[in-house]
Amino acid sequence: MNRRTQKSNGKQVRSYTQPTLKLLWGRAAGRCAVPECRTNLIAEETDYDPAVPIGDIAHIEAASDDGPRANPALSVSEKNDYQNLILLCKNCHSRFDKQKNHHAVEYIRQIKRSHEDWVKASLPERGRSNTGWRVIRLKGQHPIDSRTFDAALSPDYVLGVPLEIEALAPNPWAQTADSMRVSIDNLFSSQDSYESRFAVFPLAPVTACIYLGYLLTNRPTVRLFQYHRDAQSWVWPDPTGRRTGISVEIVRDVPIPTDIAFLFELSARMDRTQLLSRLPTATRILSIAVPDPGTRWLQDPRQIQTLGMVARELFEDCINFWPSAQKWHLFYAGPAPGGVIVGQQLNPTMTPPVQLYEFSHPHHSESLRIEPTLLNAASV
Repeated sequence: MNRRTQKSNGKQVRSYTQPTLKLLWGRAAGRCAVPECRTNLIAEETDYDPAVPIGDIAHIEAASDDGPRANPALSVSEKNDYQNLILLCKNCHSRFDKQKNHHAVEYIRQIKRSHEDWVKASLPERGRSNTGWRVIRLKGQHPIDSRTFDAALSPDYVLGVPLEIEALAPNPWAQTADSMRVSIDNLFSSQDSYESRFAVFPLAPVTACIYLGYLLTNRPTVRLFQYHRDAQSWVWPDPTGRRTGISVEIVRDVPIPTDIAFLFELSARMDRTQLLSRLPTATRILSIAVPDPGTRWLQDPRQIQTLGMVARELFEDCINFWPSAQKWHLFYAGPAPGGVIVGQQLNPTMTPPVQLYEFSHPHHSESLRIEPTLLNAASV
């Protein structure tokens, strides 16, 4: 592979591949990456001289083992790789290296990521928008294939580094909930939740999907995506024009319920006999279902929006008509993004405690109890 080499006193000290140089200068748009600087690093041509680059290719972890932020474990090629380089003006480069305690490795990497995000937003590619989305990957036991994230968001783009949240069994659900809550709290601490945009790619247990939606609430703008296994893609299929409706049915009617149970039957029918036997007698039971439940039901993002509206209206009606209900039970059989949007409709200050359930053949088991008024969760 062709390499571009810098020399000092005739001695080779740094070597960069052509793709590395193109990525570095292209993604930085030829400007210093420091947000309060962003000076143009190309001196324009004059009547007497050609245009010349005047920027410095700076190392995040030092090029030598005795340099600022040195990491002796890195090989020479790793030190000179694009991931370890940042484009700076000479002033900012000198400041970074001489004030190495303030300008730590992760701090500089964040500056580089933020600058490249700024370039994407300021100079969108032809055919793309200038809207960036923070990506949340909700991961269960199976790895998440992120290769089609960009295509799924097109014409928008991924903003920054995706946040991965793990919900792995057999970890206690209370422990998983605590970890998820910390991740989302940290995400909101750096930005106004009402102005935030999140693209959620979930492939995790039902409980984790619902709880993530509950933590996100309806304040930020959220786009949800379904993994289509046959196509191995997160890109929504072309709309077919046929979308089945969602109906609400009363399974057990109780005039003054102590509990309310919601059965979301989108991908499969539930064993109602088994559920009825384990719920308190004074439980009002409602089924939210589609005519032909199946794993291929979700093919269009508008179906998720409809599901969210149905869930919100139903939850609001239950709060208004049966305010004395002491506990809600939420059973969900459906696609992962649907679980997220259902969780978003749970009002943190209005609903009673909500018991979530996880299905493991042949029964549902209690997983996580959400205490909305306390904004916390505990296993039962």
